[in-house]
Amino acid sequence: MPASNTEVTFFHPRQDKWSEHFQVDTQSGKIIGITSPAKVTIEYLQMNSASQVAARQLWIRLGLFP
Repeated sequence: MPASNTEVTFFHPRQDKWSEHFQVDTQSGKIIGITSPAKVTIEYLQMNSASQVAARQLWIRLGLFP
């Protein structure tokens, strides 16, 4: 992680369980990392970019997410 200068692995979707690493703030549409691998993955993949959050907010309103 850049802030701590510690090496952290990414979330691995075939080995890790999504719900153990991430949460969704349904009010803001943002993905929240609850583990170090999740936080790094969110940052690196820009999972909370403006366009991603806007799309997620729409999906939430339509009942398609989470």
